[in-house]
Amino acid sequence: MAITNHERIGKALDLLKDGLCPFVEREMKAQHAQQWFEQAKESVSDSQANLFGTEAAPRWDVATLLSVM
Repeated sequence: MAITNHERIGKALDLLKDGLCPFVEREMKAQHAQQWFEQAKESVSDSQANLFGTEAAPRWDVATLLSVM
């Protein structure tokens, strides 16, 4: 059975998230040191910030990563 466009887009977004997570965390830590998590939360909307998780285990999604960037 052929892969649907919905599945293709979902896979692409998952790959984008997997690639951006280490980059965003590394760059935020390099720029803001201990305050990186708070700075990241300030750069997103309130509704996204409520779903952010903790500093030890942030819950990133593609929209949040792109907003932080």
